[in-house]
Amino acid sequence: MESVGQKLRAIRLQRGLTLEDISAKTRISTKNLQAIERDDLSPIGSSFFYKSFVRQFAQQLDLDYSELAAAVQSLTAALPEPLMPGQTASGVALPSVPALRSRRRKGLHWISSFTSLMVMLVACSTLYSMWQNSRASLQARISGFVSSFTDHSMGQSSGTMASNAPQTSPSERDPAASAALAASAPAPSAPFRVELSAIERSWLSIVADGQETFTGVLETAETKVLEGHETARIRMGNAGGLNVVFNGRAIGSLGPRGQVRTVVFTRTGYETFEPAAAPAAHLTLVPFIPTGE
Repeated sequence: MESVGQKLRAIRLQRGLTLEDISAKTRISTKNLQAIERDDLSPIGSSFFYKSFVRQFAQQLDLDYSELAAAVQSLTAALPEPLMPGQTASGVALPSVPALRSRRRKGLHWISSFTSLMVMLVACSTLYSMWQNSRASLQARISGFVSSFTDHSMGQSSGTMASNAPQTSPSERDPAASAALAASAPAPSAPFRVELSAIERSWLSIVADGQETFTGVLETAETKVLEGHETARIRMGNAGGLNVVFNGRAIGSLGPRGQVRTVVFTRTGYETFEPAAAPAAHLTLVPFIPTGE
């Protein structure tokens, strides 16, 4: 009776096939095919793989595997049972050894935490300083814008008041109108209050209750307030450049621009004095009488 290997070899040679041809079609190495034809199962070592290899070998030779099943079973019965994990060939289980655990070095694990903390502190301080710089820059821009807008508005209002000053100048009114305006001023029960606002740069001299309280130049947009006195004499070097408010009532300018005016304020009203006209120069002609000498 032929064995499995002998029968497979005989049919292969009869069909004129080589082991390389069978290996190319089944992807089984020629070493394992030679071991099958020799009925040597040691190179394969597993009954499962041996049965699978024999089945594929027989299919390439158009041989029914059922004709070889009994012989294959008798060959694989001599193979030892596969060992379970942890067993040896003698059947004694290997002792279980616990896996080695990696030990961390003590005393160095805090370095990573400290480094992370320092990086976070540096990042926070950088962001805070950037925020402070941007905030200071924004405040400076806002202050500059407000200042320029205020200066522009004050300049426009000063120009408007200066252009309207000749229209409200008391010098263009007759003396009767000036006297009527002075008489219509309310008579307060308390000392009077005078506010002088410079529309233009003007020289100013103030004598209150017989004492000189101010002498100097009042710059544009500056204001001088006089209150708590019984009488006051104010001399203006540029009457049209000053805006006057007497006891809360706006009077305007007390003369044309560039003209000197003297105003006396009392509790009951005020009175303006124009500068005296300069006397005309007289020319004396001395006749020339020839003597004949």
